[in-house]
Parts: sequence; structure tokens; C-alpha cells
Amino acid sequence: MSIKTKTIIILIILSLTPYIITMGILGNAYRSDLEARVREDMQIQLGITVDRLDQTLRSLENDLRFLSSLDVMNDIITEDLDQRIFNLLLLKKQDLDLVGDFFVLDSNEYVIASTDIAALGEIYTGERFVQFAVFSTFDERRIGTLLVDYSQENLTRLFPQTETLNYLLLPLQAALPQNLQREEYILVEKPLEQGGQWRVVLAQDTDYAFSVLNDLTRVFFIALMIGVFAIATVAYLIANYIVNPILALSTTAESITRTQDYSQRVVVNRADEIGQLSIAFNHMITGMQDMIARVREEGENRLKLAQEKDRAEMLQSLSNKLSKYLSPQIYESIFSGEKDVTLSSSRKKLTIFFSDIVDFTGTTDKMESEDLTQLLNQYLDEMTSIALEYGATVDKYIGDAIMIFFGDPHSKGVAEDALNCLRMAVAMQKRVKELHDEWQAAGFTKPFRIRIGIHTGFCTVGNFGTENRMEYTIIGSSVNLASRIESSARPDTIYLSEDTYLLVKKEFQCIPVESVVPKGLSEPLQLYRVITEQDEQNLIQLDAQGVSLMLEKSTLTAQTRKQLQDIVQQLDSDTDVS
Repeated sequence: MSIKTKTIIILIILSLTPYIITMGILGNAYRSDLEARVREDMQIQLGITVDRLDQTLRSLENDLRFLSSLDVMNDIITEDLDQRIFNLLLLKKQDLDLVGDFFVLDSNEYVIASTDIAALGEIYTGERFVQFAVFSTFDERRIGTLLVDYSQENLTRLFPQTETLNYLLLPLQAALPQNLQREEYILVEKPLEQGGQWRVVLAQDTDYAFSVLNDLTRVFFIALMIGVFAIATVAYLIANYIVNPILALSTTAESITRTQDYSQRVVVNRADEIGQLSIAFNHMITGMQDMIARVREEGENRLKLAQEKDRAEMLQSLSNKLSKYLSPQIYESIFSGEKDVTLSSSRKKLTIFFSDIVDFTGTTDKMESEDLTQLLNQYLDEMTSIALEYGATVDKYIGDAIMIFFGDPHSKGVAEDALNCLRMAVAMQKRVKELHDEWQAAGFTKPFRIRIGIHTGFCTVGNFGTENRMEYTIIGSSVNLASRIESSARPDTIYLSEDTYLLVKKEFQCIPVESVVPKGLSEPLQLYRVITEQDEQNLIQLDAQGVSLMLEKSTLTAQTRKQLQDIVQQLDSDTDVS
């Protein structure tokens, strides 16, 4: 017997066993459920039939009760019953289609009236299915009995006529017939309420009751045959699945031997022993090609590594070049993936910084272009280094002007951003003054003097432009206001808007300057000037009782000095008089 045949037989046995067990369990469960439903239906039919029989018996009792109460029954006393009693009993028997007879007995149990003529004058000894006492209508004493000899046929003829259900009327204590005591019948019974001595038994043949189950069994058998065929087919396919890889292995080995083409491989699509054998075969063939494959792969890898190295160096060089055109924070956020290079924007509260060189054109007009480039680049480099040190975002260079903002892409809070901006501005002013000495030593006699304007307000920040060319910047009225504050500032000073002043006044000393109306605005704007170390040497301050005075010596005119002297002389004169 081949391995394929053995495999098919084993698979069929293993598959059919649970199938047959499952069908047996389901069949038994269905039979039990069907028997319960059949018994329930039989109980319902039996209940209807018993109710009809009880109703018939109640009607009979009512008729006897009525007859016993008639005045004509008084004739029992004289034993002179006339034809009316006989006719009345005969008519009632015919009306009920009664199988049996009515009897009227006197007090001594003699039949004095009956539908059975032969019983007249005899003592009654028959069954008394239903009887009622007859009382005199004159003195209400019992004078006789009215009864009926009732045959079972009167009840059995009321049973429904059906080929599948058998009804029996039996006494309460009577045993079932022998033919119904076998297991071929399903039995239910119920006693009659009227009479108190009868019960009705309903029997149904189990072959008929379970005919549906027999049909279902045939369906199950057909399904079993179909299942056997399907399982045999699947077993055949599985056997092929097991044997075919062995045939494929043999065919491939023969083909490699014949053609010397070592690129052929056995397809491995399983992980069992046959699959392991196929893998080992493929490894053996692969080993024959390892030397050439390794040499080829090594050459390709070296070329690929060289290309990747060149590309990495090129990307690094390009990245370094691009970083010079972007603020470091923006550059890092883009290259780290924190920000997408898309046209998008957001609304934020930023601190905006503007600075430029006062009279830049007049200062550099007579300088050679090389000298101008050297000085300007050095200045911008120094200022940018300070800006980056304090965490600023350098937006752009506009000639000699610098635009910087704090609060995006990283922020330490609006107040801390404003303080860092002021610290940066003071450091820039200090560094510019240090550069004056260096430039003068190098032969540049006319120094640069810068002015700075700072404002804190809401701006729109993001990428603006097109998908092909965009710029990360800020726009809005706050940007324009910061630029105009810078234009209003005097040389070597730092001017603040009131919004910024309120954020930094605890750390920086500021003095209000005259209100100005920046270009583009209609309302005057209160500006503040930051007091630096150099300003402290140039300022005269007096805060005492009755006087608050602040003088900037470098800006005092001769007229102002004369006015101050007059005030002092007037104070001296007032003192002499007192």
C-alpha cells in the first residue's frame, strides 16, 4: 500500500469520526425535543376533548335536574304516572340520541316509569351514572329517584376521528390495554371532572410521531455520503500535497544534473521534514555558487558603500550650506521632523526686535566695497552670535538692519522671552561699543552707531510663499510697530513699547520718553528707553522730597543749561530771604 493511500484512509477516519459523533448527539437531542413537542400538542388536543365530554355530562345533569323538578313527578305518590312522563323521557332520549334509558323509581326502588318498557314494575339493579332525588312539591319530602343508565358510547362517539390519534375512555383504576403498554406509543391521559370515575387516554404511534425525524435521518445520511465524498477528495488533495514536493525535488535534481544550471531551486512552501529536505537541497546547490556570488556581492557592496558615502557627504555639505540661510532653531526643527515644510501658519504672542546702523549710507559712502563688506559681515556675525546665545530666532537681514523674534519655534513664556530679548539687546549695544575700538585701531575712524526697537504682541508666524519657494517669517501689525519704534529711537539707545516695558520693568530700569506717533499710526504711542551702564554715567538723577529730576548730560543744550542755572539761583535767593 502506497503512502498516498495510507494517508487518504487515515484522514478519512479522523475526519468522519467527529462528524458521526456530532450527528448522533444532534439526532438524540432533536428526538428528545420532538417528543416533548408531540406530548405538548397531544396534551392540548386531549384537554379540548375532555372539555367537550365534561360539557356533555354537565348538560345531561342539568336535563335530569330539570325533569326531577317538574310537577308531574308528584304522581309518583299515587303511582299513577300518566303518558306525559313517558313521552317526556322518550323525547329527551331521542333529543340526546342517548344510548341508554331514563328510569323513575319510587321510594322502594321499583321502576314506575322508563324508556325501557321491559323494566317497568321491577326493582332497579343497573348502573346509576347520574341520578337525582325527586321531591314532592306539596310537602318537599323525597318521593322517588330519577336516573339514567348511561353507556360509554355516549362519550366515545364524541372523540375526534383521526388516523394518527387513538382515544380511549377507561375507568380511573383500570389498566391500559396490552397493545398500548409497549414502547411503540406515546401516551397522555386526563380524568373527567364530571362523573369522577372516568379518564381519557390519548395514544399516538411513535412511527408517525417521529416521521419527521426519520426524514431528517435520511437527510443526515445523504449529508454523510456527501461528507465522505468531500473528505475523500480533500484527503486526496492533502496526499498530493505531501507527495508532490518529493517528486519536485527529484525532478529538480535530475534537471540540474542534465543542464548544469545551478540557479534552479526547489520551491519550499512548508516547514515539515520534506520542507527541511528541500531547504537542505537548496543549500547544497547554493554552496556551489557561493564563491562567485560572494565576489560579485562584495564588489557591489563596495560600490554601493562608496556611492552612499558620497551621497551622505554631499547631503551633509548641502545641509551645512542650507543652515547658513536659516535660523538654527528653524533649521533644527525642520531637519528633526518637528516642523513640516508646508504652507502653514499660527497665531502667537512674540517679542520682535529690530535694529539698524544709524546713517549707514553716510558712514560707508566713501569706503571701498571690500572694507564695507568686511565691516558689515563682522558686525552681522557678532550680532547673530549674541542673538543665538540668548535663544533668538533670526528672521532676516535687511541690508544693515536685523529682524529677530523670540517665542517661536521654542518659547520659555512671553515674559521670559521679552527679558531674553532685552538682555540680548543690551549685550549687542555693549559689543558694538567694543567693536568701535577694534575698528578705529584698524583705521576705520567713523564708528557704527545702532538703534534698537522692541515690541511684544501677537503675530502670524509660519511658512509664506508658494510650494516651490517659501520663507519662514512673521507678519502682522506688531511687526510693523516694532520696526517703527526702532525708527523712532535715537542712536545708541533701546526703545521699548509699553507692552514690552510691563514685562521687563522689574529687571531693567527704563525711563519714559516723549510720546511719538509712529508712521502709519494716528494715536500717540508711549515709548520707554532702557538705561544701560553707559547711560548711567551720562545721567544725573535726583529723587528727594519735593523734587524728582533726571538729566541726560550729553543731550543738554546751552539754553537748557541756562534754565537750570536760573532755577538754582532762584532757589538760593528764596533761601536768603527766608
